[in-house]
Amino acid sequence: MDQAWPESTRDNLRFLCSEVDSQYGWLQAFVSAPTAAMARKLLERKGYAENLCQRIEQACPEARNQKRSHARARFQQSLVEVASGLARLSELARSCLEQLIRVDDVQLVDDVVLVKSLRRVRRGILRSEMSLENGSLSLALKLARSREKLKRDSEGRIRALTGQLKKKRAPAEDLTHLLFVAREISQMGEVLGQLGEAVISATLGQSLNFERYASLTHLVNELGDGSQTAGEMRVDTLAETRSGSRISGIASEKPNARAVEKVSDKGNDKGKSANDKQQGSKAGESGGSKQKGSKQKGSKQKGSKSKDRKTDASKSKGSKSRDRKPTGDLPLTSPEYLAIFKDGLGRKVEEERQGVERWHDIYPGIAPRILSHHQQGDSAGLLIEHLPGMTLEHLLINESSRLNRTAQQVLVETLHSVWTTTRRDKPVTAGHMRQLLKRLSDVYQIHPEFRHCGASLCGREMPSLEALIEQAAGLERSLEAPFAVYIHGDFNVDNILFDPAKQSIRFIDLHRSAYQDYVQDVSVHMVSHYRLQLTDAALRARILALALSFGQQMRRFAHEQRDTTFEWRLALGLARSFATSTRFILDAGLAGRMFNRARFILEHVLGADPERPADYRIPLEELFVD
Repeated sequence: MDQAWPESTRDNLRFLCSEVDSQYGWLQAFVSAPTAAMARKLLERKGYAENLCQRIEQACPEARNQKRSHARARFQQSLVEVASGLARLSELARSCLEQLIRVDDVQLVDDVVLVKSLRRVRRGILRSEMSLENGSLSLALKLARSREKLKRDSEGRIRALTGQLKKKRAPAEDLTHLLFVAREISQMGEVLGQLGEAVISATLGQSLNFERYASLTHLVNELGDGSQTAGEMRVDTLAETRSGSRISGIASEKPNARAVEKVSDKGNDKGKSANDKQQGSKAGESGGSKQKGSKQKGSKQKGSKSKDRKTDASKSKGSKSRDRKPTGDLPLTSPEYLAIFKDGLGRKVEEERQGVERWHDIYPGIAPRILSHHQQGDSAGLLIEHLPGMTLEHLLINESSRLNRTAQQVLVETLHSVWTTTRRDKPVTAGHMRQLLKRLSDVYQIHPEFRHCGASLCGREMPSLEALIEQAAGLERSLEAPFAVYIHGDFNVDNILFDPAKQSIRFIDLHRSAYQDYVQDVSVHMVSHYRLQLTDAALRARILALALSFGQQMRRFAHEQRDTTFEWRLALGLARSFATSTRFILDAGLAGRMFNRARFILEHVLGADPERPADYRIPLEELFVD
């Protein structure tokens, strides 16, 4: 493996493997011919493996780096995981021996089956050292597969022993001890599986379990021309979602990789997928947990081939590409990833896939393509098109005012096109207050100080937020949007990509898309500006000015559509987003300002005259300023 081993760790790992293998050799000998001397030999080795493990841990300081964003830290973490696993195997060997010692009738011990299982463990111990030393994925896979083999051994023995217990053919106490032995064998397999996954992670430079690796291998084989394997790919972690999905960039370690071109040449029969997110300029990152401030979000998907349909952005109405020259403010290009790998629970991945395919049907070109998908057990993985450009979050924080104004104008034009194309003249209610009530307990869990405790002002009792929400919910039922459009559903600034070279907008993280009130996307988008946690006052003022500008342009769109209740619905949408977003904000000052804005908006809208809806105007200029 092309990694720098910390000083003395290679030797200590070799000693550790030798020590644990010896202990299993003694356990194997005891099973075949039990003697007190052999039992003592093993029991007296307690502490040897633990000491060697501690030496390896102490020599790997970067293993404690929680981010593990570079290969050396990931390698050291894997090295520590292997050492800890070997130490755990040593504990299991002694535990197994302690149970066997308590068995009075040694004829009940199925020494043939047990010795076979112990031999599997010893092979695994040898493979753990060799695979980590050589970076051998094939050995690591064999090691990981030991989990299932030993599990089968254990389950077969448990069934046999349980049958004997039911028939009362042997002393129950002896059979109980042997059941514990069978359980320990299963635990040994679990540890070996974890060792294999640790080596896979060290080799690929990212935390991968066996199912994730199997999905990645399958997808890479579909992506490429057979000239590259998963072991020849670089896997860069881009994000982790709140719901457990992981998003990674897949790059080739070989020059001039052409896997994506090959996939593209196969036609557009592979659907697009909403990448969850991209951090910074890592365009095409998908799904979710990117971290916004302190929030991790997630989208998951399960891939599947979509129907044959045109999805070429240049031929579609989707990306709103404009024929204007680049502004000259172009940032550095993003890494040349072949694709984005997203994996997670099969159900979540399927939701993502379906969301993307709906966009292909309704408005082609706005979502990325799904290149391939694979189901492995309860997990699923997708390879997603890597999109050029950057998220609006990156743009707001790192790029010039000029480029941000350009991006916002392209976004507004794209939204006008999407909304006009997908419009359905059927009234719809977003249910902002219902959404707020549903999430209020999560808000109070993070910020218990927001809970109303009979506060009063100048002797006047102030209504609780719940009371305000109930009143606003009654008002909201009479405030239907005059038409529905197909919305993003989670329209935060880190779910929108801008490509400065093509002057185009693309959407990612699309699992919540639906026909709904466009005000929901407007309100979420504006608050996602406000909640960015920044210490630079001038930068923050510029970002809030852009949020205000966006709101004003949405006002003009509503006026053009003769949407007379837009201001009321926007007020309720903003109140919902300001309040619910605080559950992702630990900064007490920022969270407090957001929560107070939510309350102010509700009091403001409830004080307006519902008989004169066209006269109401939400004070955006007061809300989007610090």
